[in-house]
Amino acid sequence: MVRRHLALFPFFLALIVASSTPEFSLAFGQDTVLYHPAVERNFQDAMRLFQEHRYQAASLAFERIVDRRENTHRTSASYVMAAKSLYRLGEYRSSVTLLRKFLDRFEKSEYVDDAVYTLGLDFYQLEQYKESARSFLEARQISGDPVLAARAEKMLGVAASSNLEIPDLRELLRDANQPVTKALVTLLLAEKVLRTGDARGARELLGTVLALPRTHYLVEEAQAMLERIDRSGVVRIGVVLPLTFKSDQSSIQGLGQELLDGIRLAADEYNAEFMPKVNLEVRDSERDAGVAARQVSELSADDQILAIVGPVFSHEVFSSAGLANKRGVPIITPTATSVGIAAIGESVFQANPDFLMRGRAMAQYAILALGAQRLAVLASSDTINKLIVDAFVREVKDLGGQFVDVQWYNPGQTDLRDELMTMRKRGMELSEPTVVNFGGKLRPGELKRMVSWGVPQQTLDSLSASGAVANVESLFGADGVRIADSLKIPTQRVRAKYDSLGYPVTGIDALFASIAGSEEIGIVTSQIRYFNFQTQLLGTGNWNDVSELDQNRQYANGVIFATDAYWEEVDQQYQQFARQFRSKNSKDPSLNAMIGYDAMKLLLRTIRQGAMRREDVVSALTKAPSFQGVHSKISFNTGRVNSCLTVLQFKGRAIKRIGEIDVSRKAIIGNE
Repeated sequence: MVRRHLALFPFFLALIVASSTPEFSLAFGQDTVLYHPAVERNFQDAMRLFQEHRYQAASLAFERIVDRRENTHRTSASYVMAAKSLYRLGEYRSSVTLLRKFLDRFEKSEYVDDAVYTLGLDFYQLEQYKESARSFLEARQISGDPVLAARAEKMLGVAASSNLEIPDLRELLRDANQPVTKALVTLLLAEKVLRTGDARGARELLGTVLALPRTHYLVEEAQAMLERIDRSGVVRIGVVLPLTFKSDQSSIQGLGQELLDGIRLAADEYNAEFMPKVNLEVRDSERDAGVAARQVSELSADDQILAIVGPVFSHEVFSSAGLANKRGVPIITPTATSVGIAAIGESVFQANPDFLMRGRAMAQYAILALGAQRLAVLASSDTINKLIVDAFVREVKDLGGQFVDVQWYNPGQTDLRDELMTMRKRGMELSEPTVVNFGGKLRPGELKRMVSWGVPQQTLDSLSASGAVANVESLFGADGVRIADSLKIPTQRVRAKYDSLGYPVTGIDALFASIAGSEEIGIVTSQIRYFNFQTQLLGTGNWNDVSELDQNRQYANGVIFATDAYWEEVDQQYQQFARQFRSKNSKDPSLNAMIGYDAMKLLLRTIRQGAMRREDVVSALTKAPSFQGVHSKISFNTGRVNSCLTVLQFKGRAIKRIGEIDVSRKAIIGNE
């Protein structure tokens, strides 16, 4: 802007000398210009203020020229310079207002491109990035000044690369009406697409740019991007699994190979579409904690290893995860369930819910989904179930629930008489009514206090005449026991006949049976039925055995439990995965293959989104939204431990999904 104004000064000075009148009109470009010597002096004074960085004074001086009634040769220039002064003062909204007035009033002025460019600067400072990019694009398209066009192009790149998303750039591309600007926005879009890992999509976009003359600088940039795609290198990911053994533990070896099949399929799918390519560095843990630690240590020491998947057993992870964490290497164990693994360090992630998460999940489902308030626990006393039950109890209490009883039995125990009779007694005690006996001698003062509280005299006369027994709730309402006590009314508690199995236990809303294995389903359910508990039965993942449930369906029907893995063969996501797996491996996928596939897909998602350093992967995994895998959903929002479990129910001789729990959000999703 300054450049143009100063260049015109000698021209106007010559006009002053040549003219015999103090002011005159002349055609300049497409504008009619009314020349005023006084205005010229004022304008030059304002320009000096601007060049001296006295922007407040410059703004006022330029605006005085703008506010004149008649247009002069400096009116349009003063609009733009006043707006530039306001921009320098940080008064971006005022600058925008002034520039819009200018564009409405002087749409054919030679300063339009400069005004539009300044608008772009204002919008950028106001964080209106879409409007900013549009202004820079327009300035680039309309300007005949190479310097201004270059500035607009540069600022367009800044706004687009830092502040616009792919849909914004696609929208901006529709506003590009010249081959060069179309190519320019396309390059910016291709760069953004490439950052997502979509090399194929970026390559397709670059075809538009390559249609320009080969000597054009944008073509050179497009070719450079293509070369970058081709030589973008390889990301290396470590994989530590039990693959071979000195012993003949073929089942464990099969576990490792199945996980590896799923991991490789996920990597192959990624490599077919995205950049950079991924190479797997596969190591054998031999199910030995020492060997696993050595393998993880060697991988972590290699600066080219971005992340590690595995090991899979808790004792292996405990021995090795700290070594990876010390070097900042993100390590994801796909199957380990022990408590405390993720607590080793900020780079350690547990894709399988630990035992505490499983206990908390069922507590949340009981309270939040079923509305249970009074709960009981019957559990095997092994270490794992103690962890699950402790977490269940704490979560129930945190959610405001009440515990009737917690009973433990020894693993393998078949007679649960003592435990269930104790629970039965405590459950029935909750339903024992408190009554007022009108067959005894109630004092006149006691009857009078009941009348004063609100019990009708007619009701009291009838009860007294018949010598009846009345429940305190029927007399005083839901808080009857406390009210009777405050009125000093003598009461009695009617003892339940808990030893008579003909009377059902109805005071327990839900009974959480945390069994050691599915072989205990028949033992536990048959005796719960025998001791006449009428309650909702809840369980852990050990209940997920349709054969055992079906054999005991007369007792187990309706049981609800949570599991870390569930899929249906009709599910579209599973069908697509299964087709690809069969095509590659000539066999049906196992659960372990799904787990390996999902863990690797989750990791690759972070790479596709641009995480190319170890710390970036750690940050992306920690902050990422939940990931819907084939076998389960994975969310690391709670201490880097997966907080998602699927809720199942055995009913009608089949196991069906009835909901999903995200413990981190206390959310019950899709409950039926």
